[in-house]
Amino acid sequence: MMNPMPELYLSWQLDPVLIGSLVTLATLYGLAAGPLRSRIAPGEAFPVTKAAYFYGAIALLYLVEGSPLHDLAERYSLTAHMVQHLGISYVAAPLMVWATPVWMLRPLFRHAQLGPVFKLLTNPLVAFGTFTLFFSFWHVPIIYDSALKNSTLHHSQHVLFLISSLMVWFPLMSKVPERPPLPYIAQLIYLFLLPVFQLPVFGTVTFADKVLYPTYANAIWTLGMPALHEQALAGAVMKVGGLFAFGIPFAYIFFRWYKEETRQGAAVAAFQEAQNPSKQGATP
Repeated sequence: MMNPMPELYLSWQLDPVLIGSLVTLATLYGLAAGPLRSRIAPGEAFPVTKAAYFYGAIALLYLVEGSPLHDLAERYSLTAHMVQHLGISYVAAPLMVWATPVWMLRPLFRHAQLGPVFKLLTNPLVAFGTFTLFFSFWHVPIIYDSALKNSTLHHSQHVLFLISSLMVWFPLMSKVPERPPLPYIAQLIYLFLLPVFQLPVFGTVTFADKVLYPTYANAIWTLGMPALHEQALAGAVMKVGGLFAFGIPFAYIFFRWYKEETRQGAAVAAFQEAQNPSKQGATP
């Protein structure tokens, strides 16, 4: 006979730091896109579609951080925690990069003091290294479990996840002239190596012979399965989520590159044919 599901502590978060941070982010975007737009980029229209996506990303961040998913992740389930990280890193972050207009970003890159900082943070090697090291660092058991026991540290961890994720997506999605995107071949290598460098964490979490994090080892409920099995599920969710997050852009960029090369090849062939009169109007 199966044990009844225990009563779980799951609630919506009204943490003033969390709410205040999201409201501040939304307000800054709104000011830049609205009242300050005429000063930042005269003549630019209000970015209706991009603003909708940006605020959608903020709503997603609140669902990840403020819904009962937060308590489920912090108290009971490593898999739920992986879903949080996937939502932040692979959905909210690229949405925010795409939804921020070029004219809103250019003043940051052209600023005398801030420009070098933003160029450094969005350097592909710096972004790749920061994201990879941070991803690995936070999964060290003593560090990870400390965040689970302290909500402020947990929220701070996710803020850093968001920042490092914004960094790692920027070299792929940038349209800022001061920081152009990587060439296609470099983008493909970049996207291929990101999940490769996550393999040590994935392997450790998925194939460990013991529960790595005491909070989950002592949890009263781990999705209705043994804690070790739930940990393996979390590792699988982490890896599959990463493969989709990086694999879909990889395929998109590959076929986009292929189409551009094919189009350019056809254009060159047509030009060469037009320049070669011996092939035109030849008579026997």
